[in-house]
Amino acid sequence: MANFMEGDTDAFESLYERYRGRIYRYVVRHCGTGEQGRLLYQKFWAGFVEARPSSPTPRHLKTSLYRILHRQMRSFCQERSEETTVYPVGELVTGDDGVQWGVLLIDLVRALPYRQRESFLFRYEIGLNCAAIALVLGESGFTIEERIRSAEQELAVRLAAAGCADTTREALKSYYSETRRVKPPVTWDSDILQVLPQWLGEKAPQEESNEAGMQTGLLVRGFNAALRRLKSGSGALKKGLRQSVEPAGANMPLSATNQ
Repeated sequence: MANFMEGDTDAFESLYERYRGRIYRYVVRHCGTGEQGRLLYQKFWAGFVEARPSSPTPRHLKTSLYRILHRQMRSFCQERSEETTVYPVGELVTGDDGVQWGVLLIDLVRALPYRQRESFLFRYEIGLNCAAIALVLGESGFTIEERIRSAEQELAVRLAAAGCADTTREALKSYYSETRRVKPPVTWDSDILQVLPQWLGEKAPQEESNEAGMQTGLLVRGFNAALRRLKSGSGALKKGLRQSVEPAGANMPLSATNQ
């Protein structure tokens, strides 16, 4: 994080490699693997790069990463997407019962009420503990614990109805872990890494910080316009998706995470 804050491209690529899988899965388990999910994935990483100049410490920047994810997904999910999650057959569909229950579990997760699904995915996918989730979402730890408990109970009931013999919390964790091998498609990775130099610019960090807001602002406005067209069914995406950026949001540091 510290090197990335100085504009180090290699540092970003290391961060991207570390977080790409869980961010990808978090996005598509809310809104699917179609163009909506792809666009939100791009928008998230653009927002993360934009947050760099305004983050005083690596810890604040890490908090911003989760807050951006929460803010963008909650805004989008006010209107439920009709897209479905598509799993690479070779990666997940095997004879292993744990894998099969994991695939069903993800379908059931997507059917949860949004706030339960959000808290569940921050815990099971992103790996934050309840206190950290509460800080990111701006809610009480008790509320988060109740949401996750309710989600687990609902998922256990539905798995049992489908014939699953073991629906304990540990079993749910095991089934879910089987689905965490899925990574972003190469095309999604290319979307991010090819435009990274444009996001970072070629200038020294001091000079870059003065222009980063303007450049990223144009980019995210382009993403927002495209998302509105997707939601309204107005047609194909047009040029100019990589033109800018919206405010980075709060900069409170996380007190605890389980990475």
